[in-house]
This record gives sequence, structure tokens and C-alpha cells, in this order.
Amino acid sequence: MIKRMDFDGSDDPSSVLIVEDELIFALDLKQTLTSLGYRVVGVASNQRDAVRLALEQRPDLVLMDINLEAGGDGIAAAHEINCTIDVPVVFLTAYADNDILRRAANVAPYGYLVKPVQQRELHAVVQMALARFRASLARLRAERRLRLALDSAQLGLLILPTGADIVEIDGYFPPVALESLRGMQMSLADFLSHLSSEAQAKVRNLLELGGDLHLLARWQKADASISTWLEVHACYVEHENAVIGICRDVTLQVQQQDELRQAAVVFEAAADAILILDAEGRVTTANAAFTRLTGWPRDEIRGRHPNDFLHARRGSDRELLEQTPLDVQGHAEVVCQRRDGSTFPGWEHVSPVRDDLGRVTQRVLTFTDISALRMAENKVRHLAFHDALTGLGNRHQLRESLSELAPGEPACLMFLDLDGFKVINDSLGHDAGDRLLVVIARRIECMLRDGDVAIRLGGDEFVVLIRSGDVSRVGAVAQRVLEGVREAIEIPPGGLVQVSGSLGIAMYPHDGAEADSLLRAADIAMYAAKAGGRNRYAYYQPYMAETANERLAIEQGLLHAMENGELTLHWQPQVELKTGQIVGAEALLRWNSERNGYIPPDRFIPIAEECGLIQQLGRWVLNQALTIWAQWWREGLVEGRVAVNVSALQLQDDAFADQLALELSTSGLPAHLLEIEVTETALQRVAKVEQKLARIKDQGVCIALDDFGTGYSSLSMLKMLPLKRLKIDRAFVQDIETNKSDQAIVRAIVAMAGAMGMDLLAEGVEHQAQGDWLCKVGVPEAQGWLYAKAMAADDFLKWLPTGSLVSDSSDEMTS
Repeated sequence: MIKRMDFDGSDDPSSVLIVEDELIFALDLKQTLTSLGYRVVGVASNQRDAVRLALEQRPDLVLMDINLEAGGDGIAAAHEINCTIDVPVVFLTAYADNDILRRAANVAPYGYLVKPVQQRELHAVVQMALARFRASLARLRAERRLRLALDSAQLGLLILPTGADIVEIDGYFPPVALESLRGMQMSLADFLSHLSSEAQAKVRNLLELGGDLHLLARWQKADASISTWLEVHACYVEHENAVIGICRDVTLQVQQQDELRQAAVVFEAAADAILILDAEGRVTTANAAFTRLTGWPRDEIRGRHPNDFLHARRGSDRELLEQTPLDVQGHAEVVCQRRDGSTFPGWEHVSPVRDDLGRVTQRVLTFTDISALRMAENKVRHLAFHDALTGLGNRHQLRESLSELAPGEPACLMFLDLDGFKVINDSLGHDAGDRLLVVIARRIECMLRDGDVAIRLGGDEFVVLIRSGDVSRVGAVAQRVLEGVREAIEIPPGGLVQVSGSLGIAMYPHDGAEADSLLRAADIAMYAAKAGGRNRYAYYQPYMAETANERLAIEQGLLHAMENGELTLHWQPQVELKTGQIVGAEALLRWNSERNGYIPPDRFIPIAEECGLIQQLGRWVLNQALTIWAQWWREGLVEGRVAVNVSALQLQDDAFADQLALELSTSGLPAHLLEIEVTETALQRVAKVEQKLARIKDQGVCIALDDFGTGYSSLSMLKMLPLKRLKIDRAFVQDIETNKSDQAIVRAIVAMAGAMGMDLLAEGVEHQAQGDWLCKVGVPEAQGWLYAKAMAADDFLKWLPTGSLVSDSSDEMTS
């Protein structure tokens, strides 16, 4: 019995399929094969049955008659079978001419028998065919396993026969194709042309001298559009007389290594200090900037938590790492401690590092020394809150001091105006006037207790805040102030000069619970003292003003103003200082009451804010401004931006950003042509202002900070806000030619805006000298009466071609 032990380990006899159209010969063959120990699994007489039985029975060998007469062609049947399964075929034929042999050779048979067949010859041919097939099958399995390994590892096989101008490629070779290749060939010259000259030399040297090669080479396409990095391991195989190697695409790894090298350079060259922390917050490494900034060498901090050596305070400074979840970013201002124990303010940021599965494996802690920023902030704050001439507080300091008063805390506000100062200032000169103001400022300071505040509002006006409601003490202080003012002052070269003062007193909170109302009450009382003969003081009395009635009338009138068509928009151009070119306009609300006539904005806007009508007014202004400007823009009448003021209450509304987007969409005005103006005070009053302004900026709308310098400026807030422009308040512009304090403040604002990448615009420019000074120090844009007052729509459109001022006697400087 002929067993198939060597095929697959089975004890079954080898199986044979007979394909023969002569039945007697087929039966004889079957009997002979059976007697020799083979198992005949079937007899087919035509091509179709031959293919079917071969696929069903999977024999170990097929005896195939070449000429099946009407039943088909044996050679075609063999080809069809071999396309599906691996089985050796031995051909049978009564003819052996060259044409038949040539056709039969195309399907690579394992033997050839000429009828009639002898038993010994049949047995020998079948045995040899089975033996050859076993060897062939082993090689085939090895090739398949090699192919599977190449495909699984995405490797390519390169064969460069010595002396031949070809390169054979199998497997993955991404520079040519993304799928696995089978027996691809290309010329050696073409192959080398894609490599660098250095890589070409190494390959040629391997072909000529033998040895082995490990090469990292860039494969460049002919058009240089795409390049692939290949890692090649090859050696000369002597018995193959060829260089054989494997290659793989390492483009991603090379790019990652390049990025790592770049990141390492950035890491070491960065100006910000950087700490790499593990998932538990312990330091794994630090960059050079960290050591320079803190004095801590890497070896001394590795494995330690930043809270143990970097953060100076145990409270909020440590909360950034402890309270920020591992998988989110966080930032905070902290106090950092150097190795020598000294401290500095820092801005700190922490970010997670994730692996391919999204798990947090590390955190990156970066921080920078913001000492210079804090010093600049303090300098600007000092300039903004103090009078440069006398060193006393200014109007902003007064507002802050009043805001610090607790509700119900008794206090009084004194408003002092010098009588006769203008005569001295005009006759002896400004220097003499300045010396007199300084002396009086020192005298006032000497009369105050701790907690009291002396303010110079400007010119010859002073304010004193007394934190006491004791009327007798207030009267005594007022009298001493007047006596101190009246004492003669030596002003060289004019000798002794003397002035007096008129002083008004308003009690807090009785005469005013807010800064403006309290100051207004004191101002009214001062004029009453001046009218009473000067050199005296007077307490505020309600009969001195009818403010309350006026406010009520305005509040009631506003309820009907929009319905009655009493509200309109006026337009004030904004110009470029160097060229005079119009860059935009600010839309300003105007109210012409049927009952009370023209009412300026500074009288009805504060009341609208207090009574809750400001949001309704704001929506009306925004709608009208966008609708009108968009129409002018489409008609080619205007270019540039339109600026619209937005109140704190509007910003506070979570739906404001969506309303703004709807208004822009409805009007058709491009978002970048709209600039909304917000005040510093509004920003302080709005919760989550950074996120709300960011939503507005994301729409493409520009954001300007109006009346800059008059509120509670915080540089730490400014750097967090998406501001495009700062508008320098008119308070710093009106005396800019002569007031050193205003000049210093404006210069500081210009420097700060430049450092923070913000644009600038000055408000309230009335004289050419003011515009020239602002342009000289770097303020690019301005608006004010020098260029044009705010105008009604028709006047504004008439003014545009000429650039000339349209008179508007009812307009006010305030917007």
C-alpha cells in the first residue's frame, strides 16, 4: 500500500483521480493503481467532471488524459484545477508530438506517460510525481510563510542580481505602491536614481565588494513632491550571486525623531520655565530656563513635587496642580520661590500629556516671571490714580476710595475750589501756579488723619474725603483747610501771594450713595459757598438742585422714546492721524424729547442703566447701527468699521453673543467691520467676562476697551481678554499739551498697547496740537471735534466726500 505519510502524517493510501475518456483504459488504470496500493477516488471522462471531482475529492495526484475528444481538453482542465488547488498532474496521451508537449509544458505537469502504459513505468512516474510535489509543497509553504511574515511586518524584499540591471521587489514597498507587490521588477539605474548620491555609492559598493549593509535612505520621487524614508538591511549572498535585503517604511519614525529633536531644542531654548511631571506630579526633568529663573538644578528637584520647592504659599498657589484634574489644562497666577528663598510672581500653566490610548501619562508645567508686567501695571496704576504734579490722588483714586466705603459708613466729601488762582497763574506763569498748587496740596495733607484721602481733580480743584460723619469734626477740618489755603505763600520771583477757597460739603451716604452723586452734591455746595461770598464752606441742601425730579422725568421719557421715534443715531468719524483718512465711525445714541427737547447721553444713559432700560436701548442701537451701516457699505458710501457701545448689562446676558450673531446675519454686514466698545467698569461687573468676550471675538467681531484708564484697570485682566483696541479716554487728552501727568499716562498706555499687540485710538481730540502730540508718541487713530462732531445720518453722508465739519449745535462732546 502506498501511504501518504510524507504528505501530512496520515496512514491513508495516496489518492488518485483518473481523467480518461476511454472507459476500458480507465478501468484498467484503476485496477492497476489499486493493485499498486493507491486509492482511486474517482474516474472522470470529460473536462467538467474532472474539475468537479478534483475540487470535491482533493486527490493527491491526477492522471489526466490530454485528449478528451468531445469531453473537452485535459490541458485546460489541469490549468483550471491548478488555479484553485495545489495538486500534481501527470498527463496521459497516445501522441507525443512537439505541439502537444509545448502545450502541456505551460501547466507544469509532474510527469508524462505515453499510452499504452506499463505498470512499472506507471508506478515509477506516480511515485516521482508525488515526491516532487512533496518537495514543491514544502517550498510553497515556506514561500507562503515568508510572504505572510513580510505582509504582517509590512516589509519589502529586495533582490539585486550581480551583473544584471534589475531589482526585484516583493512585499511592501510604499514608494511604489501601498499594497503588497508580487515579483515587481525595475531597472537598477531607475532604482538608484531615487536615492541620494551617498546611498547610491553604498549600494554599488555592496554589489561590487560584497559584505552587508545597513542603510537609512530617503526615496525621492521624480517630481520631488513626496519622499519616503526607508530602512534597508542587505547583504551579498554568494550562492545566489545577488544582493538580498529587506526594507521597511520608517517615514513616520523619522518624522517623529525630527519632531523630538525639534521639541528638545525648543524645550532647552524656551524662555519660559518648563517642568515635566509624571502622573503623580513628581518632576522628571526641567529645562535650562527653569534653572536660570529659579536657581534649582535638575538633579536637586528630580522626583520632587513642585509644591515642595517651587510654590511659596500653601494656599492658592498650590491649588493649580492639586485641584486641576489630570486630563484638563489649567492656569493661574502664583508666587514662586527661588532656591535662595527669594520670591517672584509667575504665570503658571499645566497641560496633560496623553499616550496613544488617550491615557494621561505626564503633565507639563510651564511658568514665566511676570515681575516686569507687575511693575508696569503698578506704574500705570500709580500714574492713573495719582496727580503727577502734587502727588495727591486723582479722580480715579477718588472713585476707588469711595467704592471702598462700607454701606452706611458715615463719611463726607469736601469739594475745594481756589479763589484767585487764575489771576496768579496768568500773571506769574504756569510754573508759579504749579508751585502754589503743590504747597496747598502739602498743607491739606497735613490736616488729615489716617484713612482720609486728598484728591486733586485738576486745575485748582481739590477734593477731600473724610471718613467720619461727626459734623463738628467735619466743620473743624473744613475751617482748617480754608485757613491753610488762605495763608500767604512765597512764590519766587513774585514774592508772597495769597488765595482763598470756596468749599462744599456733602455727607455720605445722606447726600449721595454713589461717587458721582456725592461728588455732584459737594460740587453744588461749593458753588453755593462761592455764591455766598467765597472763603467759606457750605453743606449740601436738597434745594440746591433738582436732580431727582430730572432723573424721574428722564426715566419716564425713556419708556416712550423708542416708540415715539425720539431716538436717533449720530455718527462721529474715526480717522487715521498720519493721513487723515477715515477708518470708521462710532454710532452714538441721541434723544430729542418731544417734551424736554434735546437730552444729552450723559444725562439719560446712566439713568437707563440704573432703571434697567439699557438692554432694550442697546438692542435698538445695535440693530439700527448694523442695518444702516450695512446698507451704506453695500452702496459703497462708507468703508471701514462701525463702533457700537455695549453696556455691562448687555454683556452679562448669556444670550447676547447669539443675538449679536443674529443681528450680523440679518444685516449682512461682515463681522470684521463691527467693533463693540466696552468700558473697564463694565468688564469688572460682568461675570465670566473672558468667555463671553471670546464668544464674540470668535464671530470675527473686534472688541475695543472704551474710556481706558478711567476704570479699575488690571493688566492681569487685560492680558486674558481678546481685546483689539484701547480707546484712550478724553480725560487724558484734553490737557495733553501741558499736563505732564496726562503725558506720562498716555506714553505708558502706548508702550503697554504695543507690548500686548493692541491698537489705540484717542478720544476727545479738539485741537490740532493734541492730534500732533498723540501722533508723535505713536497713537495711530483718533476721533473728536477737531475732525467732526457726531452728525445725523444725512449730514454724515454729506460730510464724507468733503471731510468737512458739519455743525451740530445740539450735540455734546460726551458720547
